[in-house]
Amino acid sequence: MKATRAGAFALLGAASALLILVGTTPVGAADTTTADTTTQSNQLPSLIDSPLPANLVPTLSGAKTDRPKPYQDRCHTQQNLEKSLATCEYGNLKSKTSIVLFGDSHALSWFPAIERLAIAKKWKLISLTMSSCWPADIPAWNSTTNQLMPNCPIWRNETLDDIAQIKPYLTFVAGTRGFTTVDQNNTVLLGINRTTAWEAGMVRTLDKLKSASKLLVYLGDTPVSLVDVPSCLAAHRLHIAQCATPYAKSVSTSWIAEEQKVAMMEKAIWVDPT
Repeated sequence: MKATRAGAFALLGAASALLILVGTTPVGAADTTTADTTTQSNQLPSLIDSPLPANLVPTLSGAKTDRPKPYQDRCHTQQNLEKSLATCEYGNLKSKTSIVLFGDSHALSWFPAIERLAIAKKWKLISLTMSSCWPADIPAWNSTTNQLMPNCPIWRNETLDDIAQIKPYLTFVAGTRGFTTVDQNNTVLLGINRTTAWEAGMVRTLDKLKSASKLLVYLGDTPVSLVDVPSCLAAHRLHIAQCATPYAKSVSTSWIAEEQKVAMMEKAIWVDPT
């Protein structure tokens, strides 16, 4: 298959209906300190209220346990544990064209959409994700225990080596903006120091992914909800707007811009899910 940037954009355009965000970021998982508060209401469409649709898939009661296949088959590596030994292959296992999904649990939220793409194109999909292990080559700090997560860089380096061996046609990469990292003295980085460290680390990761892949797709971080969506919708079935999170608190336009800048620097295909 001949790979061109024009062809990649055409592919993504044709597959846009498949790249549907699924699932909701858990309450408190996002770094809301980077959320923008300057968004003007006249820049956004009016909020439309309506009753809850009757044909939801999954149902409200099943939403919290409706997880992507890599959770179910233990392919997804859990936080700071050793690398999963599962094969992590989906789609057409006999295909000579492989695509890869790489990153943390925010990357994994894209799995159902990317699996649909793989099935539609008859490609093999290899899902390589780890909870709380952001793709950027920076220390992973657990802000709850105030400790480094040593298995994250081990997993990241081994997985990048695996991708280099796979030589995928397409690699999709994504990660949370809600990460915590530290300097060499284990001092938590904040503000511009945090962003600068992330940018340098992400460039290092993207350089390796570019060398391994014909095409690299950077998926911007997804919007977050400040409410428990299934519970809220169950309580407001006639007025779903009651469960909306204001745009300025759901989307960090400054972080999306930072991700886009790095994607453009690295000549990756950029997807803004907001």
